[in-house]
Amino acid sequence: MASSVAENDERCNERWAEALRRSARLLEPVWPKTYSDGTFTHALPTIALLLYATPLGDPPGFVPVADIVTALTPHLADPGGPPLKDTIRAGLIERRHDLDDDSALSSLFRRLTAYQPPLASDSTGAELTSADHWPGGTLMDAAVEWAHPTLTRHYLRRSSA
Repeated sequence: MASSVAENDERCNERWAEALRRSARLLEPVWPKTYSDGTFTHALPTIALLLYATPLGDPPGFVPVADIVTALTPHLADPGGPPLKDTIRAGLIERRHDLDDDSALSSLFRRLTAYQPPLASDSTGAELTSADHWPGGTLMDAAVEWAHPTLTRHYLRRSSA
């Protein structure tokens, strides 16, 4: 992941670094310890992009977990509202990022938001186990599907009990 997101803009680079650290701190206690790959791996950059690009609070390190969880699934709070990728895209553009360039941040955003077709077999044609099937969609959506209930269960339900 990019450590620098804006050439000659130390404020943006500091905000990105803080967003990455905050995302990692949130995810560390819930990160699967026995797996090395899966949709959960895309949660860290998805949450970091959310914290970096959207005005949830300044600085990213102090945004309440409840606000992050709500922002991950805007359609639950406002069914007519924009999807997460559109909110992040707008925030990145507002921060003067050209999402069509070849910068590390633009590449990351494109990779997370590009549609991936369903996958039921590997490159050799062998059928994947049902646990390894990919239903299709974006990596960002898959990350949110994992992160939203996981963060809710760990941080929000536990604190309200």
